[in-house]
Amino acid sequence: MSAARGRRVRWGQNFLVDANVAGRIVDWASPDGRDVLEIGPGRGALTESLLERSATLTLLEIDPALAASWTLRAGREPRLKVVEGDATEYDFATLSTSPKLVVSNLPYESGTAILMAMLECAWSVEEIVVMLQKEVCERVMASAREPAYGMLAIHSYMRADVEAGMKVGPGAFRPQPKVDSRVLRLRPLEGLRHPVGDPAVFSWLVREAFARRRKMVRNSLGAAIDQRFGGSHAADLLDRAEIALDSRPEVVPPRNFARLSELVTEELVSSA
Repeated sequence: MSAARGRRVRWGQNFLVDANVAGRIVDWASPDGRDVLEIGPGRGALTESLLERSATLTLLEIDPALAASWTLRAGREPRLKVVEGDATEYDFATLSTSPKLVVSNLPYESGTAILMAMLECAWSVEEIVVMLQKEVCERVMASAREPAYGMLAIHSYMRADVEAGMKVGPGAFRPQPKVDSRVLRLRPLEGLRHPVGDPAVFSWLVREAFARRRKMVRNSLGAAIDQRFGGSHAADLLDRAEIALDSRPEVVPPRNFARLSELVTEELVSSA
């Protein structure tokens, strides 16, 4: 196995090679005159056009060999900066140039984690244009009662406006994936869409609910709340949040999870 092939296996790299698709993505992203961050530039299918049209371009690349290659290029181009790092662990707020636009063909293996890391980070980015596995995009855009609805849909809805873009087939990549892809535009909100009290409590509640998504709320989320409080608070709190005890998590809209989080936060504060 060659080193390059080993890198693809490790980091899930499927390189975009269709110039027409790349051009359409960059056009849709509208990088003109903006400070741009590209995550995972790879071999540069998007990078050259982004550099030509942006005010500044920062590249975040996990692959040391690819990062080194782009660093050499940056030595000849003052508007280009390169950061070697893992986007799933990177604190985007520490970037020396604050990007207003993020563009990325996200890796299939870690795309969801990278997207959530960006949405949860306190920074001033205006737009995120990413290509993800089509199935993941459906999970981002899903509403309550739809099959794909879950944690990713709730967290995305609470943190951003989402717009669907073009679909991309496997033939646009090398190596070819076995799935279709899609482009999304996310415009992060200044804060959460609905008040939640403590954001950590909100994340905990959503996680507990969907860890056992086939169970009724009283047996999943209700049991978790009662165990945390050591009592029988759940039924009252769920009722006040307008969440039926015999419902399942996939029918509960984000605003109701948010209201429940507010109530649980109040209970935690009052019992402290």
